[in-house]
Amino acid sequence: MPRPTFLTLLFVVLFPIRSFAETDSLPARYLSIGSKKAGICFGNSPVYTGFRLNGLNKNVSRLNGVDLTLLNADGKSASNGISLAVGANAQYQNNGLAIGGLLNAVNRENGIMLGLLYNVGNRLNGMGAGILFVCDTVNGFAIGAWEVARMDSLGAINGMALAIGGTITGTMNGLAVSLENLSDKHRGLAIGVYNNTKRLKGIQIGFYNIALNNPKGFRRLPLINMHFGK
Repeated sequence: MPRPTFLTLLFVVLFPIRSFAETDSLPARYLSIGSKKAGICFGNSPVYTGFRLNGLNKNVSRLNGVDLTLLNADGKSASNGISLAVGANAQYQNNGLAIGGLLNAVNRENGIMLGLLYNVGNRLNGMGAGILFVCDTVNGFAIGAWEVARMDSLGAINGMALAIGGTITGTMNGLAVSLENLSDKHRGLAIGVYNNTKRLKGIQIGFYNIALNNPKGFRRLPLINMHFGK
């Protein structure tokens, strides 16, 4: 079954917000202790450096520092520093730490992204964790309390994936540790109960291991399977 795209997931998350606020009409009203664009902010400042406390982030552009909000509903925004949303955290890019109490949806994360229930993005350069972690490209470390998965068939993990239920990706370069490890290509080590890849260059350790690029008779093996050729 095809996995939803980042924009589809973002729409599902943000659609209920439209019943509370018009899409493009939330005013940029805020109180700043300091200068107009730096210091301590209370409200919906479009661009700010320092500490911002807000209820609903909408039509914000960039925050440099610490952003604390109940709901970050602006998928076009960027933050450099710490972005924490009690409910859902939706951003285009975060350079630092992004945390969503229930959902963390960051298109591009350079740093650490944490979502209590659901973590989703297009590209992660760093570390990400959640009960369900869905990302197309991971350069670093992905943790899923249940599953680490791709959005589409072109997903890739370059580094390490750790999940209880399963790791599902297009290309795995590195270490995958899950009950079930599924990939189109795996270069490295897979440890799980069930390991299945179309092209293996490395080692599989588990109860049942499938490497479809092995010669007949060695494609499906118990306990350990390996392939080091082309």
